[in-house]
Amino acid sequence: MNEFLKQKRGLGFVEVIVAILIAAACAAPVIYMVTSSRTDTSKAINYLRAMELANEAIEWATISRFSSVNDSTFSALAGPITTDEGGGLRTADLALGSPDNTVWSEDGLITNQLSYSQQYNNAFFYREIDIEDISDSHVNDGLLKKVTVTVKWSEGHRPANLNIPDDRSRQVQLSVLILNDQQLSY
Repeated sequence: MNEFLKQKRGLGFVEVIVAILIAAACAAPVIYMVTSSRTDTSKAINYLRAMELANEAIEWATISRFSSVNDSTFSALAGPITTDEGGGLRTADLALGSPDNTVWSEDGLITNQLSYSQQYNNAFFYREIDIEDISDSHVNDGLLKKVTVTVKWSEGHRPANLNIPDDRSRQVQLSVLILNDQQLSY
């Protein structure tokens, strides 16, 4: 009977510590992959939001009348997407009026009460729009305009000043040529 009791002995302290160390060594790569995947996903989401903001301004330019595509008309789309309001963050309202698109107006597709989702607050997006007339020896004056939209944002830190675009760490830039089809002759 004494031999039977000796064989039923439990795990010792050293064996428990070794088992915990082995489990921790196996879990560490899994935890690292989960956290790095979360960070990469957040970066990808911010990149896609920046592309949406740039594409939005380009779409406004493409549906507006050629004569309305200028810096003063599109200044409402430029600037910070996130504003500081009483110590808290709030997404900016879209202050652009209706584009010169009679079909959209008649169909009721235009509203002046647009604002961005609160999900845009975490990256402190800032949009710049540059519109230039294209004129050279090969293109008639007033035929083409180049619209360039630059969206800057921060990854993981709040800029010191929300109204200064150079305080962001990342950026994306899209350009498009707008054709004045009223000047085309067939």
